[in-house]
Amino acid sequence: MRGRSLLVVALCVAPTPVMGQAAPDRIEAEVGGRNAALRVSTHRGYPAVNGRELAAGVLEEGTVTGSFLRARLRTEELVLEAGSPFFVYAGRSFQLANAPYLWGGSFWIPVEFVTGWLPTHTGAAPVVAASIEEVMARRVDPEQPWRVVIDPGHGGRDPGTIGNRKQEKDIVLAIGHELRDALRNETRFEAYLTRDRDVYVPHDERSAYAVERGGDLFVSIHANSVPSASSARGFETFFLGPARSEEAREVALRENRTPDVGDQGPGSIDDRLFILTGLDRTENLSESRRFAGFVQNALRQARGSRVPDRGVKQGPWWVLLGALARMPSVIIEVGFVSNEGEAAYLASADGQREVARAIAQAIVSYRSDVIRRFGADAATEGAGN
Repeated sequence: MRGRSLLVVALCVAPTPVMGQAAPDRIEAEVGGRNAALRVSTHRGYPAVNGRELAAGVLEEGTVTGSFLRARLRTEELVLEAGSPFFVYAGRSFQLANAPYLWGGSFWIPVEFVTGWLPTHTGAAPVVAASIEEVMARRVDPEQPWRVVIDPGHGGRDPGTIGNRKQEKDIVLAIGHELRDALRNETRFEAYLTRDRDVYVPHDERSAYAVERGGDLFVSIHANSVPSASSARGFETFFLGPARSEEAREVALRENRTPDVGDQGPGSIDDRLFILTGLDRTENLSESRRFAGFVQNALRQARGSRVPDRGVKQGPWWVLLGALARMPSVIIEVGFVSNEGEAAYLASADGQREVARAIAQAIVSYRSDVIRRFGADAATEGAGN
């Protein structure tokens, strides 16, 4: 049996400053007899500690190479990347509220990693990823409601793509409201919006919200645009993964951008990071692919032969990365606002309602499918074979 590591964090002042209070100047941390006094800085508006000092003081074999910090903690590998709130420990993916970053030639890690994550995860052996049966335990209970987190893309200072009639942010927000209302009219569903008005919400906060709500499904709604090809039409659904085409990569790059001046956002998820986090092996990935098929079928039935079904695709979307570790997650591109006819449809109340109801029907059908495949009856049948 492995020995347990003790973490003691002594703070000069409160570890989590409230609005109007200064961050602590230093914190002291100890893990398994190794200790260090760590400087705290706030270059990005939130308190962070120097990664090299943390690695040298309380971690093992800590090294910073490029944008990565790699170390060992209780014999397990720990990997953090600058610019990403997601990190890997013992083969599992975890998420911070803020991202590590590079500043002044040093690698900085949010204080929450030391004050929150370390005490929670270093006092016991690493948790082994749950099997699909364990993950689905609550979801397959017909009496338990599913929590669906609906994410209308963009918002506030981020208009998304702009068509001839309306901005993407307004179209997808309206569809999000319609979808929430449609699900609330169904039994066994709770629906939440990552934004219910015209405000900007960062990508990582959207997925974090889904995790905090204990979501069973994450549905991000977007609209497409190809200004150079106004004839482009159709709907498509994406799940997370390395792009299989240049078109899929370009769509993800466009949607991954942030609205800040001079900031092009995190860009495309590196295939290496996708594999590193283990998300290429999670059951939620295969379930996301399956759910995406339900969405495409429902939209095709709703819109008939009027609009091309562009199919199910995979792409490197940052907004899906945090949610996928906990639940099936997809992005739905409901149509092209660069197409005059499609833009008029998506900007209309009837069009928004039709799209939302189709997505709601896909969610209802997918839940039934999950219960059929993984519920008690399925387990009984499997035991009898």
